[in-house]
This record gives sequence, structure tokens and C-alpha cells, in this order.
Amino acid sequence: MANSDLAALTRDWTELEAADIPLESLENRIGLDTRKRGAGLTIRTGRDRWRSEIRELEDGRFAYILPVFVRRDRPGKTIILDCRISPPWLDTNVEFLEDPKGEGRPPGYYTFPHDTERFLRERVLNHRINCTLSRGEIREGLLLAVGLRPPETYTNNQIIEVTVGVLDQWDVEHSAKVQMRMSRRPARQKEINRSKRGPLLSVRDKIPPKRSWIAPPDPPQPSLEEKQEFTRRLNEAIARIRAKPEDVKVPLGIKSK
Repeated sequence: MANSDLAALTRDWTELEAADIPLESLENRIGLDTRKRGAGLTIRTGRDRWRSEIRELEDGRFAYILPVFVRRDRPGKTIILDCRISPPWLDTNVEFLEDPKGEGRPPGYYTFPHDTERFLRERVLNHRINCTLSRGEIREGLLLAVGLRPPETYTNNQIIEVTVGVLDQWDVEHSAKVQMRMSRRPARQKEINRSKRGPLLSVRDKIPPKRSWIAPPDPPQPSLEEKQEFTRRLNEAIARIRAKPEDVKVPLGIKSK
């Protein structure tokens, strides 16, 4: 006898699945809205909630360190196809760190760009979040991502509410709000290039003397009387020398004739 009670059918299918009795695939079960089969997924902050942080990196971007716990609560399976982190500001560039395995870096650690802290690979959820969860199965670990700089209105040590969501095989997104602490780097003081010169007007300027391009005047010429007096005295001296040559002094070593 056919059972037309959809609620009863759903309960029966749930009980049979819980007993691991194989059934037809979901898409072949008439009357069941398979889009709702992804419900029953728990998403919350993980045990290491003290690590929940949005940290500023040296290059100006911000690192997301988010401890997450995911569990399938109902019978059936959930296939997680994608995961996202959305801050309250507009940032579509939040990208998860890639699995370091096989990239030349130590395969046991995740690292952020320009940051010295290392995260054990086995404790990171990035490479394990895309998975299939049956009833009671969980995924727990750190989600590590890098995003753009948030607006300055979000201050250091402020608690920020961030959305973390996963997309299942039915294109249904399951999300939860988690709290993260903002951690900004100290503001860098701009270097001031101090001049080696003293204060203005502290030293008197040295003004070089002006060079004159005008030729100095000629010395004054002797008058006619001075020239005549000079000539007269010269002639008298010559006359005395000629009249008395013996009075002329002869230099030593030279004999007079």
C-alpha cells in the first residue's frame, strides 16, 4: 500500500538511513525536496577561540586566523564544495592560504606573507574543509586567509563579527557569525629630515665686496714750476760733478784714471 504521507515517508527514510540500509538516491525519491537535505549542519567557533584574530601584516594586508568547528547533525551526507570568510566591510579578495605541501616550503607548516609565525599543517583546515561529512562527522581547525586593509574606523583590539560559510552539494550555503579581534600594527612615525643649518637669521650673511669696473684716476701731474725747479737742481748737480771730479766717490775695487 502506497504511503502518501510525505512527513511519514521522510521519517521512514531517515530511520532506514540511520540503520545503514541502502536506499535510492535522493533525486529518485518522489515528493522530497532534496534542496533541504543539506540542513542540519553545525558551524561555530572552534576550541581555540582565543586565536580568533584579524592581524595586520607588514605589507599592509590583513591575516585571518579563524578557529572553526563543522559537524553534520542529521542522517545523510553533506559534501562541502566551497568555503568563504566575509568581514563586515566590503572585501571580495579574502583568499585562503594554499596548502604548502609540495611547494618547496616545509610541508608541515602554513605561513603568512612577511610573517614569522608558522602553523602546523595538521591543525589547519584549509586543505581539509572541502570534504564529505556523514552524520556525526566533524571538521575542526584553523582557517587561514589574507584580505585587504579594513577601514580605519575598525580600531585595534575591537571585536569584529565575521561571517564564515560553506556551500554544499545542493548549492545551499550554511553560515554562522563568529567574533574576531582586530590587531593592528603600531602606527609608524614618519622620519623627519632635519636640516643641518641653524635657525633662520642665526648667522650674518657674508657679503663680498663689490668689484669696481671703473679705472682708478691718473696721479696728478707736476706743475710747470715743479718741473723747472727739478731741472735746475739737476743741472747744478751735474755742474758740480764736472768742476770737481775728485769729489766723486769711486766704488771700491775700481781705480780712477
